[in-house]
Amino acid sequence: MFHQLKKIKGKFTSYQRQQQRNKVNAFCEKYIQENNLQPLLDKVNAASNSTGAELYDYVTLHSYITTHKPQYILECGTGKSTWILAHALQQNHLRGGVKGIVISMESIEHWYNEAKNIFPEELKEYAEIHHSPATTYMYSFIKGTAFTQVPDYPYDFVFVDGPELTITENGNSYETVNMDFIRFLLSSNKTATAIIDSRLRTSLAYGNIFGKDKVKFLKPWQVGIIQNVSKKDMLLHVDGVPLLQMLKQNTDFKYDNPEWLKNKL
Repeated sequence: MFHQLKKIKGKFTSYQRQQQRNKVNAFCEKYIQENNLQPLLDKVNAASNSTGAELYDYVTLHSYITTHKPQYILECGTGKSTWILAHALQQNHLRGGVKGIVISMESIEHWYNEAKNIFPEELKEYAEIHHSPATTYMYSFIKGTAFTQVPDYPYDFVFVDGPELTITENGNSYETVNMDFIRFLLSSNKTATAIIDSRLRTSLAYGNIFGKDKVKFLKPWQVGIIQNVSKKDMLLHVDGVPLLQMLKQNTDFKYDNPEWLKNKL
């Protein structure tokens, strides 16, 4: 009897989650239509050889930018999302808001050259695309990849989708996390927000750094979100933290929606 109830509960949970995914899919399609993003997506899909991000990412990014209106954006990993970020900044500017810019970083020269060559003329004033090799960066016990050189701007928002996660040392290769957001916060007194593109290791690492109250991974959207944090919110220090505190720190994995979209779904 217990196993039957458990099986029924599992099926009901799966059904609920599928319904939520269907709701998110429908919202994304509606958002793309209402904001006239389909022509832009068609154009970049025809021009670019990259796989691009998911529709969830485009809607999450575009809606965040048009809702919160950051002025300086750091994009870690150039791609189709660069067009979406620049378009959102253009919309903010045309509606009377501040003129923003996205600084887009790419570590692979081939993709950097392609991105520069195909980027649309009408969006160029809202984006700078830079090439920089990847290096390693370590905060406390967490080691990952970061770009060697990032232009110095007072970033309000960071989209984490690069550089490459693999580190090769002493003949061994292993997967790590992305550390540009952490490095920026440590070098600044600003408060900033980051969205992570479906990189579970990076979301888990940030959960250890900031705690689960600050870091969410929204399963239907497949993105990690860390809102309004600064270096003062970092919980790891040179001398480490007690084990009991570490056990309480983790990324909150949940079926939920971005807070700026909750009244729209």
